[in-house]
Amino acid sequence: MNAISPQRIYTLGVYGYTEDEFFDALVENKIDLFVDIRARRGMRGARYKFVNSSYLQNKLKELGIGYAHLKELAPTPRIRSLQDEADNEQRLERRSDREHLCDAYVREYRRDVLRIYKRKPERKFSAFEALAEAHEIAGDVIRQEVLRPVLFCVEGAPRACHRSLAADEFGRQLSVEVENLLAT
Repeated sequence: MNAISPQRIYTLGVYGYTEDEFFDALVENKIDLFVDIRARRGMRGARYKFVNSSYLQNKLKELGIGYAHLKELAPTPRIRSLQDEADNEQRLERRSDREHLCDAYVREYRRDVLRIYKRKPERKFSAFEALAEAHEIAGDVIRQEVLRPVLFCVEGAPRACHRSLAADEFGRQLSVEVENLLAT
């Protein structure tokens, strides 16, 4: 069996990156497993088209980085609506203007996704099992051992995105540090 023994958990958003900078960040940090935790794997417009699913997966394969989509780690529509309401109350013009998630979103995401794994209610969330599942989905692209996985969603600021909540839980359960890769 393949080993799941991450040295740390990385997070990455796309906002603020160019295509070259984005993929360079993955290579420079020796990422071996790219875990896409978006509900929808597409982006509108030309600026970030490089993270649309097909293109992204092909590019990662070229780089020797495994790809897995774990939709069960994406927030539910109801949870997303809580943040939409908070953004409207703060009169944010764009999601990219958000600096952190509202308390209701954080509470509900932790409860409904990270605690009881609502989309798979027959089992409690396990970071190890989630990485093992991602490793299996990635297939032959990835080498034997997962050492440097990255959790990916779109927001630039980690605390403005559910990936920070997921990464914190992965870090806690696996006793590893979390490192956020940020656009310069």
